[in-house]
Amino acid sequence: MENLLLKVALKEEIDKKLEHVFETLFGQESPERIYFEEDDMAYIVDTGNDDVRTEGMSYGMMIALQLDKPKIFSQLWKWVKTYMTVPKGHENEGYFIWSCSPNGQANSDGPAPDGEEYFAAALLLAEKRWKIKEYGDEARALLHAMVHKGENQDGYPMFEPENTYIKFVAHLHMTGPSYHLPHFYQLYAKYGNPEDSDFFLKAEEEARKFWLKSANAKTGLTPEYADYEGQPYDIDGHWTFFSDAYRTVANIGLDWLWEHQEIGQGQIAVNIQKFFEPYLENDEEIPVFKIDGQPLRKEEQTAEGFPPLKVHHPIGLWSTLAQASLVTNEFDSTLALKYLKYFWNLKLRRGKYRYYDNLLYFFALLALSGNYQKEWS
Repeated sequence: MENLLLKVALKEEIDKKLEHVFETLFGQESPERIYFEEDDMAYIVDTGNDDVRTEGMSYGMMIALQLDKPKIFSQLWKWVKTYMTVPKGHENEGYFIWSCSPNGQANSDGPAPDGEEYFAAALLLAEKRWKIKEYGDEARALLHAMVHKGENQDGYPMFEPENTYIKFVAHLHMTGPSYHLPHFYQLYAKYGNPEDSDFFLKAEEEARKFWLKSANAKTGLTPEYADYEGQPYDIDGHWTFFSDAYRTVANIGLDWLWEHQEIGQGQIAVNIQKFFEPYLENDEEIPVFKIDGQPLRKEEQTAEGFPPLKVHHPIGLWSTLAQASLVTNEFDSTLALKYLKYFWNLKLRRGKYRYYDNLLYFFALLALSGNYQKEWS
């Protein structure tokens, strides 16, 4: 798998950076770690909110898989199963509680589908890489619930039966563009439950089409939440290009790397890199934008002042924009190179809000260096 970072650094430097980032985030002596071990289990803390989320736990499992660290993977997964499993008899049985305190106490009784998506993909690939069938069986049980829940029991599926879209919340008929992961749906179709293979192949196709529906044709920006027509969906102010939405173009990049099914999403990546290009040479804080490219105005915020008027996770934003170079390198290599250079000189975030930024940074580093894979020899 191509290492795009060789355009801006030596292989030894890239390998050293991968090791440094891993030790910073996962090393138990690191003051900036987000990964905490506890006997034979481990958890990842959202340091900004002081909780443990299925988002972070599933991201950590995917990183452990990519770096061939089965012990970390199993420790994280054991914590998830111990503390985040929805109790039997609850309408969300079969899913995982999206937020817990670091002591394991549940903060909710509901799931967030992006966590389940990453759990399923990581478990299926772990079965393949490490030859542990139990992981695959657990993934297939989860995927069955995500597709079929509510057919013969209480609860709701995470995938909309009619259009195959992943929902933002299982019981609501709306979505988030960054939740659409066609490259994962290909895995679900291939290694998941055979009876759902056609469903996931359709979901893969529809997810790429949804990127085209939800991205602004000029800027490439997508909203955090969207209706099924791709239009911004306003719940509590989540209708702008804000934190969740940064991941959409990173997903486009990874999908391009793994599947390379071009239906026009390459232009989204080019457009969004061009939109933010002026800020590569500008140290000022970046505004929060509406998807048409206009800065959010104070009078458009919620009464609680959300979203903020300035980007809250700049390292995460720049990392996802750099990951888009996986695509733009084939359309505008000069533009792609600017982002690769910028990313190479980007530093990890320190302090309270490091969790989200640094996980997106790590994913971009893995993908751009050719270390975010779905197959191993």
